[in-house]
Formats: sequence, C-alpha cells, structure tokens
Amino acid sequence: MSRFCAIFVLFCTLCQADNISLQYKAKLEFDNKKSDNELIGEYNAGSLCLCSTLCKNDCGFYGYNPLLKKCRLHKKVFNTGVSDEVGWKYYSYSGINTDCKGHFLHGRTQSGVYTINPFRNETNITVYCDMETEGGGWTAIQKRGSGSESFNRSWVDYQNGFGEANDSYWIGNDLIHELTKGNDSSLYISISLQNGNTFYERYQLFSIADETDDYRLLLGGPANGTLGDSMLNPNFQGKDLSGMPFSAPDRDNDKWGGGSCAAYREGGWWFNNCHWAFLNGPWAPAYWHNLWYPTVRNGDSVTEIKMLIKRH
Repeated sequence: MSRFCAIFVLFCTLCQADNISLQYKAKLEFDNKKSDNELIGEYNAGSLCLCSTLCKNDCGFYGYNPLLKKCRLHKKVFNTGVSDEVGWKYYSYSGINTDCKGHFLHGRTQSGVYTINPFRNETNITVYCDMETEGGGWTAIQKRGSGSESFNRSWVDYQNGFGEANDSYWIGNDLIHELTKGNDSSLYISISLQNGNTFYERYQLFSIADETDDYRLLLGGPANGTLGDSMLNPNFQGKDLSGMPFSAPDRDNDKWGGGSCAAYREGGWWFNNCHWAFLNGPWAPAYWHNLWYPTVRNGDSVTEIKMLIKRH
C-alpha cells in the first residue's frame, strides 16, 4: 500500500467515526501551494479529519497543513494567485450524494434545491431538500404550492417526473423506486393551510416497486403525527393504500368498479377503492375530494404539500 493510500484509509476510518461517510480525492498537483482565490477562510485544525468536517455548505475544496495545524477552505479549486508554501495538501470532494441525507451529513443544513445522483452515474437530479424537519436530510419526492402545476398527468410523466424543484414537482416513480428500494426509508407528509396551521404524518417504512410491478406501494407503521393515518387503514380494506399499484389517468390499476379513480380524481396515485388520502388532486376551482380524510377534506384551504423521504 502506498503512503497516500495508507493515509487515505486512515482518514476515511477516522471520519466515518464522526458520521462523515463521504470520499475526498487528493489533488496532488496543489501540494505545497496556497492561494486566496475562492477562499472561505483559514482555521486552526488539529487533524486532517477535523479539517474535512469544517468543509461544508459552500466548501468544495480544502487544504491541510499538518506542520502548522491549519485548514484552508475554498469554494472550489483555486486557479489564480497561487504561491509556494511548504506543507499544504489539498483535497476535493468526490463522493456521490445519492440523496439529501448525503448532503446533510456533509454539513449542508439549509433547506433548498440541491443536486443528487441516486443512480451513481453522470446524471445529476435536481431536488428539494428539507434540512430542518425532524433531524433534516429529507428528500422531497413531491412538492406543491396552491395553484401550482397540474398533476393531472400521464403514466409516463409520473414515471419520469415533471415540474421544477424550486416550485412544484413530482420527482418520478423510477427515481422514487431507486431511492427506496432498500426498504429502509421513512415517509413524512406535511400539509399547510391558509390559517397558518401545518399538519404532518410520518410513516416508518415507505418504498415502491419498479415499473414491472406498477410501482406498487409498500407502506408500514407505526404512523404518527397530527394528520392521523389515512393511508394504511387496515380496518377499511377499500381505503388501505399499502400494496396498491400506482394509477394514472391513462393507466387504471385500482379496485374501483365504477371506472378509473385517477381519471375521475384528475391525478396519479396509489388508489384502492378509491382513497381517504390523495395528495395529487386539482387545485380550486376544481374540487379536490378527500385530500386527507377527515383532517383535510378538500384542497380549498391548502397552501402547500410536501412528501419527504429519508433513509434510516
């Protein structure tokens, strides 16, 4: 094992102990250099691992000088104003954040729009990350504001996703499956009303199957919150959504004998016969029936809805 690899392994081991599960790549071409370009600041740090934990939020590149016990944080790799100074080693973040929890563990604690790479390839996905709710690190799979984009969309639209992360969107069923296929994610739902009240419900287990099984919903308790459970309903077989395949206005997979729930209710969802919870309905003036029965019976007073997931 080379000297660098030994240091890298030790570094990763130490940082994993501090819940830093990300990877950094040594930038050897910057050894024994320094610059004020893209500089965030210079700080005292007793170790390389401690220096790495300081690199968060806007930081994407950092240097450590073990002789001086100094840490220099940069927004990105510097390219101007470079001078010589012995002892500096530099590292850039090369890990892949597959979800918002990855960003949160890296110290990014402001809610907003981030890019994730759940497929671990060259394609980045733009999502909304909630970094404040119940410990932070939640990835929004659905986000809606009053009067925003229509969710009366086709099967393919729901499969691929639609809308914009900084406004209103459905992340896409293929992506939801990829994010939850380990069956170790929780679901958090929040509904905000015009009077300023916000209600929520958290389900301990949430995942969906892939398209070959019509993105079947697998939902498990315990469920707790202020909304009340309107999705599991084990005592009301026709309203229990767990185990139901996804339906869209052009793809009927529900158990309603009277037609298509998705077409009738104007939005895609895991319908049974039909529902007591349905978060993808139409805004006023159309009637949004039983958005979350009995707590929120229609969409007239709703200002925002979020469906958030986080792996355990």
